[in-house]
Amino acid sequence: MKIFLQCLPCFARQAVESAEMSTDDPEMKEKIIRAALRKASEIPFDKSPPHMGKEIHRIIKDLLGDIDPYRDLKNLYNKKALDLYPRMKEIVSSADDPLKTAARLAIAGNIIDFGVSVTNNHFRLMEVIDDTLKRPFAIDQYQEFKLDMRNAKKILYAGDNAGEIVFDRILIEEIPEFKQKVIYAVKGSPVLNDVTIEDARDTGLAEIVKVIENGSDAPGTILEECSDQFLNAYNEADIVIGKGQGNYETLSEFCEKCYYLLKVKCPVLARDLKVGVGDIVLKKQEPFS
Repeated sequence: MKIFLQCLPCFARQAVESAEMSTDDPEMKEKIIRAALRKASEIPFDKSPPHMGKEIHRIIKDLLGDIDPYRDLKNLYNKKALDLYPRMKEIVSSADDPLKTAARLAIAGNIIDFGVSVTNNHFRLMEVIDDTLKRPFAIDQYQEFKLDMRNAKKILYAGDNAGEIVFDRILIEEIPEFKQKVIYAVKGSPVLNDVTIEDARDTGLAEIVKVIENGSDAPGTILEECSDQFLNAYNEADIVIGKGQGNYETLSEFCEKCYYLLKVKCPVLARDLKVGVGDIVLKKQEPFS
């Protein structure tokens, strides 16, 4: 998915919020924001939105060093999600279709997205879960998903955010023979609240499936920037699960074997998918012509 004019205000907001998260020095905040705005004025519109998110956080690292300004928030939402893990397992185990319920829960976790807004981070996860369990899919390709999860020999699951990783675990544990065939991919280094190897270890996911880093610091999956280890797993996978908006934005023009699980939080994405903001989506990539 390409950058649209409507993405520019979001880039500016991300720059301001990330600067606020990163330093208390007013002069340094101004430097970060001005540098990010210059970059936003130059970035080609044939790139995906996560290309710009990557640039904002590279600016912060260049000016402040290799910091993770979202670490405390990531730890908080990992803990919140882990506290809900037993309840979510009960919901799945009592469901008529445990895999579909687990997919809904994985999508519910996609609300934990500080690329959309770090200032709106006081949502109640249980309320989000209840709403997502009742809400109809705007795009529902679950039957194909169910069949492919059963038949695939290798599945690459591209993760999205901290906290959300616990919801991903709920889904992974319902995939037949998940320990043998699922590889979970995290970011190569911190960006926004995207999931890293530290989050996989803290939430216990690294104890049940193989976890790899993708080698990139982009809030999505930009294939040309990913490591050989990731690309090997990507090429060998029968199915790739792209979780969240950033993975849809970066993979939807390249990956013919992808499923996307997400909650639509952006008007630009809603227009691209032909759904509404707030809708939930389980979409199989259409073949490229």
